[in-house]
Amino acid sequence: KGIPMEFLNLQEETAKAQRKIDLYGTDNFRSWLLYFVPGDGTDMHYHASPETFLVFSGSGVVKGIKGEQKPIKQHDVLCLAAKDYYQIVNTGTEPLVLFGNRSEAFGGAHILADGKDRSKMQQGA
Repeated sequence: KGIPMEFLNLQEETAKAQRKIDLYGTDNFRSWLLYFVPGDGTDMHYHASPETFLVFSGSGVVKGIKGEQKPIKQHDVLCLAAKDYYQIVNTGTEPLVLFGNRSEAFGGAHILADGKDRSKMQQGA
């Protein structure tokens, strides 16, 4: 018996203009879409597992905790190491849309620059 396949279209998902859309999730993998209007982005944080992002559209910067930053644009692919602090910000004039994935289930740790786990704070823990 084969593995069931699921399909979606990133352009159709992007058209929803939602800040975050969870796409696929299992007990050891997840993928999502981020949609940031100009000026919006993530907080400074890290995750316990490496993750990748494909810049589907738009432009922005990825900032490191020491103040370093790298511009990103459509078709770029980012690979972020486990426990590597980063922040993504839309510095362009159009929405910045990223397709992300990580080898952990939804609900994994989201460690802020102050050391607190945002995922536990959101759960009321």
